[in-house]
Amino acid sequence: MTSDNEYLDQVRRAMIGMARPVRDDIVRELRGHIAESAAANGGNLEASLAAIGPPREIGRHYREIYGYGKAYKTVFAAIAFLLAVPSVPVLVIGAETVFPFNLSIVFVVAAASWILWVGVAAGTQAGILTGLAGLVGRITAFGAVALRESGAITSTGGLVLLVAVSILFLVLGWIPGTAKKAWSAPRAEL
Repeated sequence: MTSDNEYLDQVRRAMIGMARPVRDDIVRELRGHIAESAAANGGNLEASLAAIGPPREIGRHYREIYGYGKAYKTVFAAIAFLLAVPSVPVLVIGAETVFPFNLSIVFVVAAASWILWVGVAAGTQAGILTGLAGLVGRITAFGAVALRESGAITSTGGLVLLVAVSILFLVLGWIPGTAKKAWSAPRAEL
């Protein structure tokens, strides 16, 4: 037999990443709902908990509705920024150092994968924020090198590619959450 406290602890663990006040409100609401449901069915706590559903699914459902808290979104964005900086193909060219083009592709793929994952797991808002951080990371890295290396040569094609990939990061953050919403909408009956 599972107590309501054990059940609610499992729900709380499934809501990891959400803002604490939101989690506390949800747990408080669920506790009241469980008490009302148990009282209505003759004190059968097991039936009340079974009617609500598995605690992990309930927690994940609330996390999908309310999203991650600011701290998690900030971490997601910081990781995207850090992955995006070395994704600029040539950051340092000197007598001894060249940042290899192939290595920058690895970072583009890593940053894009991270942004996609955040968009799917944390929703559109977090995905867009993370994509924006990736965009800013690329532009910042390019700007820092352009300012430091006054004699650097840039081509129009290279700048277009830099901007296009940077904007793609933003789009990658937006698409998964939007698609998830569209695909999970109720389908019309024919």
